[in-house]
Amino acid sequence: MDGHPFHRTTDDELRREAQAWLLRLTSGHATVADAQAFRQWCARSPAHAQAFARTRMLWEDLARHAPNIRESSQLSRKQPSRDRGGPRMSRRAFIGGAVAATAAVLLARAPITAWLEADGADLRTAKGEQRRVEVARGVVVEMNTQTAIRLVPGGRGMTLLEGEATITTGQWLAQPFAVQAGNGRVLAAASSECNVRCMDRGVQVTCLEGSTELACGGLEATVKPSQQLGYDDQGPGVAVAVNPDVAMAWRRQLLIYDDEPLSAVIDDINRYRPGKIILTNRELAARKVHARFSLDQMADIATLIHDAYGADITTLPGGVILLG
Repeated sequence: MDGHPFHRTTDDELRREAQAWLLRLTSGHATVADAQAFRQWCARSPAHAQAFARTRMLWEDLARHAPNIRESSQLSRKQPSRDRGGPRMSRRAFIGGAVAATAAVLLARAPITAWLEADGADLRTAKGEQRRVEVARGVVVEMNTQTAIRLVPGGRGMTLLEGEATITTGQWLAQPFAVQAGNGRVLAAASSECNVRCMDRGVQVTCLEGSTELACGGLEATVKPSQQLGYDDQGPGVAVAVNPDVAMAWRRQLLIYDDEPLSAVIDDINRYRPGKIILTNRELAARKVHARFSLDQMADIATLIHDAYGADITTLPGGVILLG
């Protein structure tokens, strides 16, 4: 993969080289020499390491939605040069090394990328952090982990850029407090309490007390206490009954899961703990989970899952843990 010493590698070339390395490390034929060459390639420049990180992230996203992506991948078949006579590394060990290298890049870039969508936020919480703020007279907001909020001047409302927040309003509030989230608008009336969760898959609005109105895609809906309604680019769904004690358990430093696939549980847990847990077993990922975790247990979560389901644990640098 070496070019002319005065040749400046283009983004397309870096992407092709990163794809070739990814194919090599998932081939099952990686050697110790490959591992050394891979580390040297990543160390050439931040652009090299970032190119591989982006390729790895794309591969993981595709794999999440297509279980056979590793076999049907259309990535370039170009392979990096290697010493075939060197000692072989196990596929698992080499993938682990690649994940660790990628994690280091992602962690280094976290301050820049974590709030890419949250540019211009007035209030933020980091991973695992929770915060309570009076954003206007008579309006208190409790922010969950990894949440970003932009305030409307004059205390008239806010935009939930990312994350989750509970809005509590006082009885003297003159007009509803407006919360913009995604392509919808939530109105919290006086003496009310509602929770708004804005994630990649859409927005969920949970009414805890009082009146909560929602406007989305030209449609309006009322969310009553102990009801939850989701919406996305296609518009609002149907309000369903929820248990507020379960839905809002995070306010009590708890995470409660009721008959949810372990993959979804891990996605949620990753929002609270440093590093990342990666499931490598599809059957394990599909297992339904009934569990209650304290936020104080986040450091031991992999061990707890191992004890409950017999999952194998591989611990890597950067807080990355493979469960399979």
